[in-house]
Amino acid sequence: MAGGRPRKKTAVATGKIGKQAAASRMRQEEELKLQRDALAPPAWLNEEAAAEFSRVVEEASKIDILDNLDLAVLAIYANAYTMYLQTVNKIAKFGLTGKRETLYGTYEVISPYVVAQDKYVKQIMLCSSKLGLATTDRLKLIVPTSDAGSKSENKFLRFVK
Repeated sequence: MAGGRPRKKTAVATGKIGKQAAASRMRQEEELKLQRDALAPPAWLNEEAAAEFSRVVEEASKIDILDNLDLAVLAIYANAYTMYLQTVNKIAKFGLTGKRETLYGTYEVISPYVVAQDKYVKQIMLCSSKLGLATTDRLKLIVPTSDAGSKSENKFLRFVK
């Protein structure tokens, strides 16, 4: 796909694209929609993760951006979110650094909880992007049809011939 800004979902786009182009884009977006009947938290999620899973499904249902194929990514997101919260609590309890003893003395090292927290942040950001919480990734799949962007012939083209 060419560079530039990622395409927004037609329902939330603020630019003027015209009625025909908007209708064409809406049809394209509807063709990508799948069923939403299986968006329930998997059994392996803990209680906190299941609550976050349900919260995201409820909020996303207002703009209809999730479907059954998002189940795995949403479960990974919810799990990473609760693991992130656990690392925040561990850092609050044990601190950002710790002491390590070697043959040459004692020195300060970064807490493994901080490293884990950073990994969970990255996982959360990646999953939330893929889920369409920022809808640009999903909308990149929409390929305009010939009628979507068709324009009338350039009136100055006859002078070039």
